[in-house]
Amino acid sequence: MLPTSQQVVIRGALQNVSIAYRNPSYIGDMVFPIINGLNRKTQVLKYARQPWFRIGADYRAEGTTAKRGDYSITTSNIDPKQVAMGKAVTDELLYASQEPMALPVQPIQEALIYCADQIDLFKEKLIADTIHAATFVDGVAGGHDAAGGWLDASTSNPFIDDILGAKQAIQAKTGLVPNTLVMDYGTFLALQKTQVVIDRIKYTQTGVVTEGLLAALLQLDNVLVGKAIYTAAKELSPEPDAVSMVNIWEVNAAKGSAFLFYRPPSAGLRTPSPGYQYRLEENGAWRRSITYREEWNHQSVYEVLEWVDISIMSTDLGYAWKDTILN
Repeated sequence: MLPTSQQVVIRGALQNVSIAYRNPSYIGDMVFPIINGLNRKTQVLKYARQPWFRIGADYRAEGTTAKRGDYSITTSNIDPKQVAMGKAVTDELLYASQEPMALPVQPIQEALIYCADQIDLFKEKLIADTIHAATFVDGVAGGHDAAGGWLDASTSNPFIDDILGAKQAIQAKTGLVPNTLVMDYGTFLALQKTQVVIDRIKYTQTGVVTEGLLAALLQLDNVLVGKAIYTAAKELSPEPDAVSMVNIWEVNAAKGSAFLFYRPPSAGLRTPSPGYQYRLEENGAWRRSITYREEWNHQSVYEVLEWVDISIMSTDLGYAWKDTILN
């Protein structure tokens, strides 16, 4: 007897299972305040710092005019550029995904997710690279060299002293106390093993080093841990699963970094910030997707795009470290 088609097809596709790797989260948009709705000719006003801290007021003698003062203003140009990513979906793939027992592929949805994730990944590295290239209160491009001190598991670990010293340095320059700390994931893991941190949280309810407990310990509003990774390998490498990955928030690979800074609640007039993220809006949206046909290739292209600029504005409001876990 000849076998039936059901007997021949003994292995079908799992309809609700697939495997894909991508970064589960990004912190870039939480670092600098975001300003939306700009045009391409926008400028930011920068007030000189000295006039606001110089004591100019004085007693006024009867019959005389008040002592006069003034302040200077400069402008900084904003230069948003379009970040875009497209993904082609062939007609053959689209038709195949709709057939019975087809692999659980959703070509259009996955193309848009992939393109949006590529923009997030690009922006994450752009923000991290912009910070790492700047020179803040620490006085060194890329940050003060912590020489791996934060990996020290003894009570002599300089982590607490480094943070307190940086807070004082920023406050002495600006009058503002930093409220946010960014660090790479490796540094965060190293701090979970340091005795100086463990001793200070061991009587808390959890007794486990978390972002929230670190923030409370250091009297900060937020501790942000950058976990996003990327690879410089060429697209579709012969061995895609064997490529090496680098943590985006490290200055030097596997050596750790951190950035302490003052982040205002929101952007506004006369509101200082170490940096801003500027986004242009098109038709009321700061990120949009488009699609178009390539009939000659029998495919549709799905594209996601965003206009963005990341600018360092007030370097006195930040303090950076590199090689925090050098080993």
